[in-house]
Amino acid sequence: MSQETATLTLHCEDVKGIVYHVSRFIFENGGNIINAQQHAETLDSRFFMRVHFDCSGMGRSRGELRGDLAKLAAEFGMETSLSFSGERKRMAVLVSKYDHCLYDLLLRHQYGEINADIALVIGNHPDLEPVAAGFRVPFFTVPVPPGGKEAAEARMLELLRAHHADFVVLARYMQILTPSFIDHYPHRVINVHHGFLPAFKGAKPYHQAYEHGVKLIGATSHYATADLDMGPIIEQETLRVNHTHSVEELVALGRDIERKVLSLAVRAHADDRIMVYRRRTIVFR
Repeated sequence: MSQETATLTLHCEDVKGIVYHVSRFIFENGGNIINAQQHAETLDSRFFMRVHFDCSGMGRSRGELRGDLAKLAAEFGMETSLSFSGERKRMAVLVSKYDHCLYDLLLRHQYGEINADIALVIGNHPDLEPVAAGFRVPFFTVPVPPGGKEAAEARMLELLRAHHADFVVLARYMQILTPSFIDHYPHRVINVHHGFLPAFKGAKPYHQAYEHGVKLIGATSHYATADLDMGPIIEQETLRVNHTHSVEELVALGRDIERKVLSLAVRAHADDRIMVYRRRTIVFR
């Protein structure tokens, strides 16, 4: 019999006995804990926990297990999420003309590094259709003409629903999504910004970095929110530079960082290793 696993994430007030009650819940339902991580912090005295466990020997259906979990959550005021290895997430990738992040995601998926299926790619330009076709991933062009953002986003939402996308990845998608679109996927739209946020938000962050003579450039992956480039940060990385680097060289150097932080964020999301609380993320390793 193949092993089926489940991942439980939760956060609640930091009180005694949480680990005991969660472990007992899994044990009494016939599960076996493979890995457990927890984090407590002073911000609102909050406790965070992620438990990965073998559920192949459980005599309970997924619905029954979720029902029992809801009772435990109500007792301790927990916010919980329970996912199963047999329910792989489906991701949609939004692109424009830059191809480096898309290539990286497609290759990592092909190598089995991303625990999710790539359902489709949507571009506001057709330029990257051959890239998606090379990996046998459906590609759809949805232009965003001036004044046509609302209609374009409606079409994209239709495509996302038709392909059962669970989350969206903005792989250098050079359009600002409206709050209405983002509200359909709360904390499920992952963006990569080619700047070390919260510095240099918005357009042309490498140009801004050059003008300020910074000695570090970086890239940031974060959940998109209604506030541009201000969503909860998932991953960041920097690279040391100096006064001899031109803007073009900063852009070229930044591509590697952008690929890396985006793929790390996508992998963490697919593995249910991210918990969002207020403006912060807890990213279990």
